[in-house]
Amino acid sequence: MNDTMHVLVVDDEQGVREGIKRVLSKKGYIVDTAENGEKAIELLKHKNYDLAFIDLKMPGIDGFKVTEYIHNEVKTNTVVIIVSVLATVDAAIEVTRRGAFDFLVKPFTPQDLLNVAERAERQRKLIIEREKYLLELNREKSLSHQILQSMQEGLVVINIRKQVVLMNPKAEYYLNQRFDESLTVDKLFYTKRVRELIEELLGSSQAKEETKVFKARINEDLMLEFRLHPIFRDNNLNGILIIIHDITEDWKIEQDKNRFVSMVAHELKSPLAAIINYLNIIISGMLDDKPEKIHEILERCKIRGEALLELIQDLLYINKRDTGRIEKSIKRYDLKEILKEQLDFYNATARTRNIELKLQTDGAEKYPVMADKQDLDRIFMNLISNGIKYNREGGKLTINIRKEDKYIVVDVSDTGIGMDEKEMQNLFKEFYRIKNKKTAGITGTGLGLATVKRVLGEYNGKITVKSTPDVGSTFTVYFPLNFNQKGKSI
Repeated sequence: MNDTMHVLVVDDEQGVREGIKRVLSKKGYIVDTAENGEKAIELLKHKNYDLAFIDLKMPGIDGFKVTEYIHNEVKTNTVVIIVSVLATVDAAIEVTRRGAFDFLVKPFTPQDLLNVAERAERQRKLIIEREKYLLELNREKSLSHQILQSMQEGLVVINIRKQVVLMNPKAEYYLNQRFDESLTVDKLFYTKRVRELIEELLGSSQAKEETKVFKARINEDLMLEFRLHPIFRDNNLNGILIIIHDITEDWKIEQDKNRFVSMVAHELKSPLAAIINYLNIIISGMLDDKPEKIHEILERCKIRGEALLELIQDLLYINKRDTGRIEKSIKRYDLKEILKEQLDFYNATARTRNIELKLQTDGAEKYPVMADKQDLDRIFMNLISNGIKYNREGGKLTINIRKEDKYIVVDVSDTGIGMDEKEMQNLFKEFYRIKNKKTAGITGTGLGLATVKRVLGEYNGKITVKSTPDVGSTFTVYFPLNFNQKGKSI
């Protein structure tokens, strides 16, 4: 296919020039080389070339200008392949606009070069054989296949007749539509606002280089950003380039942040409002002759204030973990000793409600884990504290520790108020608290179990729960037996 094809290679790197010449010459191409744009233009004045491989960035006359010279001055239908390290959409659009056929990205293999050369040779024959209109249409479709395939963004090119002339695989995926030559804007974009922006750009009496941006939620799992760029050739609007970004992750983070702020505001509002109302009663003087009533109200303020302080402390802790500002000291601990220590701490609280605390094991001498001491305390102090708060008078809290497969398993079981299936569905979500007659008067932030699950996740651990109303609940913690300081179970 490459009989007597004359090729010009323009590159300021001698190794690249000679490498391209050596590969192409072996395949029968007749190759001339030029070390800069000035030498290339001089050669072009005296000889016609079928193909030209041109480096984009050269001192003096660069690849853009050499390409423009071929396109505007030589007019011999030389097929230009730009050679560059710049594998960007903007660069591809610019070189195509200036008359280049294809884009070869450095570094490349001999096979890459031959593939591009073969494509360019076929294009050369098409140029000779086809009419000017078919030539122009083909050039509109000639963005580099290599670049399009590697792009993480979706890309759609629309001509001035609102026909879709190019789509890359990512755009097909985002829009759930396969490309074919009959595809139009109305068929492709079911989001009305995108169609309106296309109409605005194509229908403007004064076309200008402006970018239109629109965000659309495609479904529950996909949020896309559409950026519409006018494409100009010879100062005339030639179509529209649409770049589609997947912004789902950022969008979900923003949604979660907004929900979090709303929940925090709600949780802070209630205790603050109660404290202010109590204090207003005292300030009004209504209870000046009733010191015992004032004392009772102040005690309520104290309880509310302590709950508020606990909430703020939990929020600060979560923020520190999320921003990586908590320094961990991973050491080996015996989980049995950790649990004994915590049961001793809560023993006085349990006695006030006549709740029996008990620790059981499967007989092993030790239960070693690699962890940060504060993380272990936060996990099990939350569970023990809840087991006491939500227990009944005279009840029991039993901790059972055992080894199971690759985990140390800890069951924290109480004989408390229990939960039904519906109540357990959101148990590990932030700020979720079960509200019914049984939980009335029990204080809490709704962050404890969410924090437990989050901390366990950092150790590749997990937590489950089983519960029966009016019988009790069992929270089961699975902690990896082996865990290194980089946060991986081994």
